[in-house]
Amino acid sequence: MVSLLFGTHSHQPVGNFDHVFEWAYNRSYRPFIDVLERFPNFRMTLHFTGPLMAWIHKHHPEFNERVRSIVERGQVEIVVSGFYEPVLWSIPHVDRVDQIKKAVDFVREHFGAEAFGLWLTERVWESDVVRSLIEAGVRYVLVDDFHFMCAGKSREELHGYYLTEYEGKTLAVFPIDQKLRYLIPFRPIHETMEYLTELKKYGDAAAIIFDDGEKFGVWPGTFEWVYDKGWLELFMKTITDTEWVNPTTYSEYMRSHRPLGRIYLPSASYFEMSEWSLPAERALEFGDFIHELEQRGLLERFRQFVRGGIWPGFLVKYEESNRMHKKMLYLSMLAREAGDGAALDAVHRAQCNDAYWHGVFGGLYLPHLRHAIYENLLDAEKRVAGEGIEVLDLDKDGFDEIVVRNSHLSVQMAPARGGAVVELSSFSHKYNLGDTLKRRFEHYHKGIKVAEKSSNGVASIHEIEKVVDQRTYRHLKYDWHERLNFIEHFLPPNAGINEFQDCSFRDMGDFTLGIYGFEVDGDVVRLHRKGVIRRDDSEEEAAITKTFWIDANKLRVDYSVRARGGLRLGVELNLALPSSDNAGTRFLVDGEFVGNPSQKVIHPSAFEIAIHDVNGMKVRVRASERFELWGVPIYTVSQSESGFDLTYQENSFLLIFALDGDSKDFAIEVEIS
Repeated sequence: MVSLLFGTHSHQPVGNFDHVFEWAYNRSYRPFIDVLERFPNFRMTLHFTGPLMAWIHKHHPEFNERVRSIVERGQVEIVVSGFYEPVLWSIPHVDRVDQIKKAVDFVREHFGAEAFGLWLTERVWESDVVRSLIEAGVRYVLVDDFHFMCAGKSREELHGYYLTEYEGKTLAVFPIDQKLRYLIPFRPIHETMEYLTELKKYGDAAAIIFDDGEKFGVWPGTFEWVYDKGWLELFMKTITDTEWVNPTTYSEYMRSHRPLGRIYLPSASYFEMSEWSLPAERALEFGDFIHELEQRGLLERFRQFVRGGIWPGFLVKYEESNRMHKKMLYLSMLAREAGDGAALDAVHRAQCNDAYWHGVFGGLYLPHLRHAIYENLLDAEKRVAGEGIEVLDLDKDGFDEIVVRNSHLSVQMAPARGGAVVELSSFSHKYNLGDTLKRRFEHYHKGIKVAEKSSNGVASIHEIEKVVDQRTYRHLKYDWHERLNFIEHFLPPNAGINEFQDCSFRDMGDFTLGIYGFEVDGDVVRLHRKGVIRRDDSEEEAAITKTFWIDANKLRVDYSVRARGGLRLGVELNLALPSSDNAGTRFLVDGEFVGNPSQKVIHPSAFEIAIHDVNGMKVRVRASERFELWGVPIYTVSQSESGFDLTYQENSFLLIFALDGDSKDFAIEVEIS
């Protein structure tokens, strides 16, 4: 007898568009239950994340009643994760326990069931998570077979569950079968049945599959394959008609089967994550290594010894992710110290994993997901963080940051990052204008070609061809600095707006990436740096002092520049705007319309640029003297489940001031209203 432990994990992240929830509901979640109800003998396990469960409860309460009905008749078991689907490693222990218990309570209230199992988000396993799971009442957890192989097990030993422990308290761990993940639902059913037949030789074996519910209708080509062509219905019929296959739940299997032994798992996630989390150049080398092993027919033999990166590597690979993560940790601490439940729930929403990393899905590259993280962080910050100035190493890089808050704004400066403003947030809008993204080389950019896309049948998202259109290809540009605010460039004579947009000019100064000293004087923050300017073959000294303060909804920066004349100083601002480039946002220079976020803007002499957003936010950037203005949209090219996405990230503005003498003093003010 082969026990089929079949489960699906369905998720939509905090901040995703309502129409995406509705589309996924109609393409995957509802039709899946439509089929499942027709096969009462097909027993399985379901997982819906908190954001998805809450949305369904609000918009389709009848769906919850249908799920409750099949749970009550014993056909389905419900498992949980952290309610807002955090990577558990990435959040504090107390938040892990709270998030899991919140999910358990929701399942009990809405489905009338107790949940004892846990879907480990992105299967990110770190040993310190075991304590949290046990304390939250979890009895079993689902990870990948790769985790077990890294601990020395062979595939032949993975057709059941093992026990791990923390301080003598045990937790069952199930290995998800990678081969079944790739067979279901992409391949014809007979291939799955052939594999299940192979498992019969292990006696009373378990075939363990727990994977994304979106594979059943949302992934490219799967709706037609799974529903229109009847794959899912035929699969359930075949399984229930096969006498030697017993579809069952995980808890039921544990009641009738003893564990296979004891196990201690190393830090791991699923195999693909070990490539994605590496720096791009190392990811390329890792991919080449895997390909070479495949060519030699050695990969399956030695896969368990092939290790790439781990999930925390994303916090090194993407500074923008780390910045959100460390602010989240800080506010979690403040919310608990304040005993503010509403602030803590906002922090929990901000722990939703998707915007913190990037693999085959958009993740960090999707601005609306990052904006949702900041929206919730600012909600919490407004409640529990005091006004004034704080100096602390917030991003944990060994250098202090400076946070200035009043009732309107939260501004964070990083002296060690070019003296830049790395966060420029409005509490009233719950929005961070500094939520930008640097254009980076990603390992999957190698080999991209310009061609027309074509489709032949149903492919896994790991098999998408590397083709893009001409417009997308033109935007494959890379930045040599982060997209921050109030960073300075000494422009070479041949630099124009195109070089600025492509980030291809050679800065004559060393200020953009330089370390600034700082002092805090009352409600004023002063940053200063003595650097050099390279002119022809010589170097000459230069100095910049910039003084920051906030007043109501305005941030003012006073500049004092000391450098030999005949130069152009560009002050760069990068603003992540609330609306996309086709949503009606308007740019005005000195009161006259000049364009929108999708267009280049160039003006020879301006005092002010105003941004009028259709969502009600207005941003005005004023200077104390005239400047030449360059403005360009910034797009990224990122991998997604459907191929490659060209995504608007921010607008970059350069305010250019002529340095005619040996000194220059001016001020720039940003107002958010």
